[in-house]
Amino acid sequence: MFPVVKVTATGLDPAFMYTILLEFVQIDNHRWKYVNGEWVPGGKAEAPPSNPIYVHPESPNFGAHWMKEPISFAKVKLTNKTNGSGQVSTINFSKTTIV
Repeated sequence: MFPVVKVTATGLDPAFMYTILLEFVQIDNHRWKYVNGEWVPGGKAEAPPSNPIYVHPESPNFGAHWMKEPISFAKVKLTNKTNGSGQVSTINFSKTTIV
C-alpha cells in the first residue's frame, strides 16, 4: 500500500500487553485504481470481506514496545483478494480489543 501507514502510540502503560489492529472499512461502491499519481474510480466494488482486520505481526506486545518508535504497517498491501483466511488487512489501542 502506498503510502505506508505509520502511527505513534503514547500514553500506554509500559507494562501492559496490547494488540494492535488495522481495519479497512469500505466507504463507497467503487473499486479504485491508482493512475498518474492519483486515485480514480475503476468500476463497481466487490462485496467487502467478512473479517477485514489485520493484526500487527508484533502483537501482542508491551506498551513500552509500541511507544519506543512509530508503529509501521509497511507489509500491508491493498488488494482485491483475501489471503485465504479472510484477512485483508481503524487502529485500535486497548488492553482488551475495542472496536
